[in-house]
Amino acid sequence: KWCLQYLAGTADLGITYHGSDEVLMDGYDHRNKLIAGVDSDLGGCHDTQKSTSGAVVMLNGGAVFFKSRRQTTCSTASTEAECKAAVIIGMQLHWLRDLLGEFGHRQGCIRVLEDNSGLVHIAHGQKDSAKTAHFRRAVTFVEEKCHRGIMWLDDTPSEENWSDMFTKSIESATLFKKLNDIVMGVTPRLYVSPGAALMIRTGVGANTSELLRNARLLMQNDES
Repeated sequence: KWCLQYLAGTADLGITYHGSDEVLMDGYDHRNKLIAGVDSDLGGCHDTQKSTSGAVVMLNGGAVFFKSRRQTTCSTASTEAECKAAVIIGMQLHWLRDLLGEFGHRQGCIRVLEDNSGLVHIAHGQKDSAKTAHFRRAVTFVEEKCHRGIMWLDDTPSEENWSDMFTKSIESATLFKKLNDIVMGVTPRLYVSPGAALMIRTGVGANTSELLRNARLLMQNDES
């Protein structure tokens, strides 16, 4: 009964994509550019103590890929759970990047919103810890994607990370609606982090490596 009521009330619901410069130049030029978000909770499943990965890939103001899946193994720390989720987005972006390139829209280094600063530092070689030894293969995979210029992780607050809604219940109805409307393309708002803003202005981001400096090409929509 409830499912039928939901379907009847949302018959016109769908993802909206945009083509206007007003939307796609907001924050910086992201016309035909992939932007992703990735997140994970920690032990959210009370029965198995396993975490849930959430991932979203946006293009021109709407989602072209989204996923929410319980991880197959337990994680002992949030950085481990987030790293396993980052593996998912890394695999997805690899082929999406190639696909857009075949359509004539070269992607460069893709921005990925990530709210775990520990993983951001590890992925870009700014931090190393013996605590990552037991999930080193996942760390190496994410590091490789970053060092090869396929993606870069942007340290982003949880309330601005779209994928947060795919990992857990969002307590504030207002925050849930905000994230949902962004993913669905209803309000195509692009968050620009302080690091990304600094990179746009100067080409040098706060706490960034050479890889993130090169990501300025993405912000400038450099197709060369």
